[in-house]
Amino acid sequence: MPLTPACPYSGNPKIGSKIKIVYKPTSCILEVASLRAYVDSYKGGKGDIRSMEGMIQQVTQDCANAARVAVEVTAELIIDPNQEMKLICTAHPKRL
Repeated sequence: MPLTPACPYSGNPKIGSKIKIVYKPTSCILEVASLRAYVDSYKGGKGDIRSMEGMIQQVTQDCANAARVAVEVTAELIIDPNQEMKLICTAHPKRL
């Protein structure tokens, strides 16, 4: 899914950035429209998360918790025309 700029100061990630969420669904699935709204909720910052790395880590953990299975998230972020960042995170659901 494409990522929209989240940082109000730098405009990062730039247009063309994307996030891929991979998991094997069992009894729970991640609904695409809700997932889009959740990822978009990071626009302008969210809570104490101030970095793209922190955002991707939190998205990964929240998706694992919601789907109740292991999740891998790959984010390909464009920071500027000469700088790109690829982040790969995995998470398992937290036990309650």
